[in-house]
Amino acid sequence: MGKAYRHPRARLRAVLVISTLVFATGPAAALEETANEKDELKACEKRVCEIIVKKEATGADLACKLSKTWNKDKIQEGIEKKRLSWSFGNARCAIDVGMKREDIVAAMTKPEHAITMEPQTAKCQVEREKEVTEVSVTLAPKLTFKGGKADKAWLNVKQIDAPAVIKGALWTAAQIENNLGVFHGDMITGINEFIAQKCPKAMTN
Repeated sequence: MGKAYRHPRARLRAVLVISTLVFATGPAAALEETANEKDELKACEKRVCEIIVKKEATGADLACKLSKTWNKDKIQEGIEKKRLSWSFGNARCAIDVGMKREDIVAAMTKPEHAITMEPQTAKCQVEREKEVTEVSVTLAPKLTFKGGKADKAWLNVKQIDAPAVIKGALWTAAQIENNLGVFHGDMITGINEFIAQKCPKAMTN
């Protein structure tokens, strides 16, 4: 959510990795990109950018329904620099993104601003050898901004619904991110690039 906004793709990617680091390996029937994924993401980004660029305090809050499907090769490419590996197939996460307009504007205009978002649940599907495993992760991301730029970000995982054998390992992965910030730098970079570069272009198209 712009200055108060984690880039939708960045958030989904981070949620995906935390949610699926310990699943069983192997190929599966392919999860294909849905027909409306790109259009929905583009529309959401434009709504966010409009708030960021115009900085208008009055108007609707941000609300988007997003989903993203990743090819297994793209997932591995994105996490191998973290010395992690991806031994599964394709994956998909969906989340309802919501944020108050006043928080986005405040994050853009105040010298410093901190936001803890309302809990939001990401529902993910990951290909396994003979099935698609479903996992639900509830998180309340926290973001801090200084001078109109993202400074810190936490996924702040609250709840994981998954088979018992997997749940403990997922909590471990979530704590690694919370304590070590494995994906923190990438998320901050992504947010700031979105604010400074993508939003001005989006509003001229």
